[in-house]
Amino acid sequence: MWIARKKPELRLLEGEPVQYGDIIWIVKGEQHPPGYLVAYPRYDLIRKDRLSNHEKNILIREHIFYWDCLDLRVPVIRLHNTIQHYRGLSWQAELVKTIMEQIIDDLGEVIISGSSIIMTGNDVDLVVYTTKPVLVVEKIRDNLGVLIEEAGTGDLYREWLLKHKSTLSFQEYLCLKENSLLHIKILGYPVSLRIVPYYHGFSSCVDPVFLRKRYSGYLDIVRPLSPHTTPARFLARISGGEKVVLETRRILYAEAQIGRYFLENGYIEVRKTGKYIVPDHGILHPVNV
Repeated sequence: MWIARKKPELRLLEGEPVQYGDIIWIVKGEQHPPGYLVAYPRYDLIRKDRLSNHEKNILIREHIFYWDCLDLRVPVIRLHNTIQHYRGLSWQAELVKTIMEQIIDDLGEVIISGSSIIMTGNDVDLVVYTTKPVLVVEKIRDNLGVLIEEAGTGDLYREWLLKHKSTLSFQEYLCLKENSLLHIKILGYPVSLRIVPYYHGFSSCVDPVFLRKRYSGYLDIVRPLSPHTTPARFLARISGGEKVVLETRRILYAEAQIGRYFLENGYIEVRKTGKYIVPDHGILHPVNV
């Protein structure tokens, strides 16, 4: 049974499940057009099931909006008619959440996202909202072998089969997820973890995109700036040796290692805060794996 609470509790942050009509939407990013929320449709509350790709595409087309801040067409829902979603979760999901809360203590807030909010299953998606992401990562690392297990090759192979088989080889996927702290196991349950370095989002444009162009080509990740988080950032060099910031909101790329990559159909963005290369709409292939 779900209970709807008042909309002022909305976080406006990546990974937050919200209810708009009879659909659960998952919030994307942290900056939104005034009066709206950038979010993607995922689950049907009536059927208590995932939306099909066809259903998702129809809803996205109905709600598409050009958000000039991002220089992208994105689906949006009206903030006025959106409420935070609550329901009785499976005991497995609640127990996994409780253990993660115990691990990070008072460093952040843990919520359950993904399919666990609407159906029972072994996989649990957790989101941590925190202003101290480095300390959260340290806590997770310190608890490896105690409360947290590393995902084994078999667990990663299953994740690859479900989500990435059509775009990456398994060897490429393993290279991206080496020593992962975001794909882990708690009490034997596979957990996908998203660490968001905010407590609240913005009904405004914080970092506008002034110029966007497609980029396909080689790049070198030089060093991590803020890995493991959403967004994650890395210092990188593109063709000609120019330094840029690689920024990603995909957990898949948030733990990328230092080395050479080939980016297929990514973007270069010039923003108020600098020049970025964004792989999220394309595919980031590790080289020489």
